[in-house]
Amino acid sequence: MSLEAKNISKTFNSFQALKDVSLTVQRGEFMALLGPSGSGKTTLLRIMAGLDTQDSGEIRFDEEDVSGRSLRDRKVGFVFQHYALFRHMNVSENVAFGLKVRPHETRPSPPEIKRRVDELLHLVQLEHMGQRFPSQLSGGQRQRVALARALAIEPSVLLLDEPFGALDAKVRKELRRWLRRLHDEMQLTSVFVTHDQEEALELADRVAVMSQGKIEQVGTPDDVYHRPETAFVYEFMGNVNRFDCRIQDGHARVGPLVVAAPEFPSARDLPGLAYVRPHDITLRAADEPGLPAVIRHVFTAGPGIRVELQRRDTKTAIEADLPHDASRQLLLTPGTEVSLTFSGARVFAAG
Repeated sequence: MSLEAKNISKTFNSFQALKDVSLTVQRGEFMALLGPSGSGKTTLLRIMAGLDTQDSGEIRFDEEDVSGRSLRDRKVGFVFQHYALFRHMNVSENVAFGLKVRPHETRPSPPEIKRRVDELLHLVQLEHMGQRFPSQLSGGQRQRVALARALAIEPSVLLLDEPFGALDAKVRKELRRWLRRLHDEMQLTSVFVTHDQEEALELADRVAVMSQGKIEQVGTPDDVYHRPETAFVYEFMGNVNRFDCRIQDGHARVGPLVVAAPEFPSARDLPGLAYVRPHDITLRAADEPGLPAVIRHVFTAGPGIRVELQRRDTKTAIEADLPHDASRQLLLTPGTEVSLTFSGARVFAAG
């Protein structure tokens, strides 16, 4: 089933949480709503589910306006960040809850409910834990129960609000890989909220980056990371260095360096900002052409070397990511003066 949010606005008291937001999720797609706290992503998800009501606009499932329908009538599965399991019910009872509270005419028979619960517990790899209570489970297991409960009603759309936010890093990584496989196997249409860029880039078919109640960009993970359309998206999608620059005739000058700015072919001394990823910075000897800087800290633990530097002229901090063999080519110790060049940069107008 496809899902469309069309011109959605929502205000809480004097705070406008969503500002004329439109987004289409295709049938079978896994869409991430990504943004910082307060960007409106959870509000949009809850409006899609029918848990909140928009002030204006429409929610459409397969072109049909469902704005006036409840979560149950929309046949939506919703997974909360903190599980929201019933503590007095065991695992099997939690999973069966959505089926048992259906109206009598649509409620499956007890044997059918048991069959579906057993099938789902096998699917989420908890088939031997049906009689345990939530307090007897790990965080990752509780989240799997919450997901099984959402799937029990055979939802047309699966919505997940920060589903891994309460889990430690290792469990989170394992569960998101498992969820992606589950999504593909069941051919679900899924939307999940996250503030974790790595999570969105790894899981989603497309990512909607949100800020201050608006969608800044929608695209594939490759698009939003490598081809950001706004300065906000560039800064939010991973570590980045920001340099003041002057833009002139399709180029930008950062100190002694000149970088391409093809978006501004006719600019005349326009103030701008050049964004450079840490892995796009190259360190050279201090007597070579480039932007003068001095090394402040070097971190060697991990797959590469992270170097924190200070620009000589403006004293601003710079971060560079280098391969380990860089240490054999250049002395990487605090206090060493170096020269920087950029292998990639994106320029935006200032302000």
